[in-house]
Amino acid sequence: MNKHYPVISVIIPVYNVEKYIARCLDSVLNQNFFNIEIICINDGSTDRSLSILHEYAAKDSRICIIEQDNRGVSAARNAGLEAARGTWVAFVDSDDEVLPDIWTTILEEVGTEDAVCFSAEEIRIDNGRQIPVKSGYFDVAFQGGKVLQDEDLFKLSMTVWDKLFRRSKIEACTLRFPGGVHFEDNVFVLNFFILYRNVRFESRKLYRYFRREGSIMDNAFHQKTGQAFDLIRILEPIYDFWMQHKFFPQKQPIFERICLQRLQFALEICLPWERVGLVYAMAKYFHDRQLTPKNSSLLNIFDGKIELRIGSFPGRNISLLHLKPLQRILYIGNVQGRKVFCLLGFILFSWKKHQNH
Repeated sequence: MNKHYPVISVIIPVYNVEKYIARCLDSVLNQNFFNIEIICINDGSTDRSLSILHEYAAKDSRICIIEQDNRGVSAARNAGLEAARGTWVAFVDSDDEVLPDIWTTILEEVGTEDAVCFSAEEIRIDNGRQIPVKSGYFDVAFQGGKVLQDEDLFKLSMTVWDKLFRRSKIEACTLRFPGGVHFEDNVFVLNFFILYRNVRFESRKLYRYFRREGSIMDNAFHQKTGQAFDLIRILEPIYDFWMQHKFFPQKQPIFERICLQRLQFALEICLPWERVGLVYAMAKYFHDRQLTPKNSSLLNIFDGKIELRIGSFPGRNISLLHLKPLQRILYIGNVQGRKVFCLLGFILFSWKKHQNH
């Protein structure tokens, strides 16, 4: 390998994955494409992960280890980007694996493209058994070279490990992952591809993503108090990046579609009592930036006219649209012959109304 100019920099954040890191590294090392550097960032692991990394580094000089205190996957990937020297950058999660000949397959037809997107296998771990999942989410929508249109941004997966990025493009705009939030991949993917549209697609499945409890992706999708609000928070680094590169006002409709999608997803994964707060957070986001939405759904949120239904009861929901402002926070009322007590969009309890005979 030319030590000064590796073709691919493979960035692997590592945190307490002693059960999986060897499998991951073996999959990266056992390729017929050798001109790579493997940058492993130990993010303050407290198990044997770091020892295993040193064992592998002693056997293969292509492995570089960066040690840092636990600061999260974004900080780890950013440290990897700072150290990377390759023409291309690949991200691999330490509990996943790449399939044989991934680098050869990706690079065999690549030319001047800014990035390569490829399909991935999705495996669910259930009591130690590997069960294939056919969600279709990690299947690319195209094949071969393509110049992305705005509409195509919504056909991309929001993960970075099923893509290969040209490093010169990343550095030209100093693109990094935002810290302190989940769903950080959304920011990197959307900011990269709003700028760089020359992309090659490969439909073959070249990556194996394991859905297991405690994985990076599982932590992002698992319901935890306040986590859904990160889907609103990540809009800030997207907005700032687009403003920096003068994409407003012409790209505002695309940005608003991104906002609406993130809100819809947040409402799907949030805890029941967080729904009203998420809608409020989205309205506040636009008001704080004095940005009036053009999208009708977002405009209703912006104007406070959204009809958000709270709780549920047999045969009927309660509509916030018809409640007074304070009632939208706390409501005690009648629903189908019963009294209901609602707090922040969630029916806490109900009781049957007394009937006089």
